[in-house]
Amino acid sequence: MCGFPLRCLTRCGLALLWALGSVQAHGQVGELELKAAFVYNFLQFVEWPKGSSAAPPELTLCVSPFSPLKRQIGALEGKPAQGSPLQVHLLDLPSLGKCRVIVLDAADAEPVFSALRSLPPGHGVLTVVDDTHAAQADAVFVLGREGGRVVFAIHPEAAARAGVVISSRLLRLARGAR
Repeated sequence: MCGFPLRCLTRCGLALLWALGSVQAHGQVGELELKAAFVYNFLQFVEWPKGSSAAPPELTLCVSPFSPLKRQIGALEGKPAQGSPLQVHLLDLPSLGKCRVIVLDAADAEPVFSALRSLPPGHGVLTVVDDTHAAQADAVFVLGREGGRVVFAIHPEAAARAGVVISSRLLRLARGAR
């Protein structure tokens, strides 16, 4: 993990540009590919709780089987994140504790949030919901489309409950940032 220095921010920005450039080389960037790139780059600006027994040591990203981002998130399998290859799995509610990051569609978020509320504070599970129109106060990140652009919001209270720390630089880029 590189922390939050300017060098890390630059590297992550370059990684996003590279990812977008490789998609553009094959045609116009689609909304789903761009959202998956956002999710991948969010990982570079988050610190998980140290030594949490609830959180597994590897970075495992779980995606809802009903999420429109399922294929694009699956393509992230094996990419480096936080010092090790990213593992991608379909979300299985009984195995929720194995996930460090969960990507959901708003339609299937409530059962996951209900299960997360039963975990102790600081559980270390980062949540991303793909729908800016849904009121998802339990989601750490919310992705959506606004005026033809992909935007994201961050709920710092949800991050605090999960025990994850988000870079202040990323917080300033979020929609509705103060």
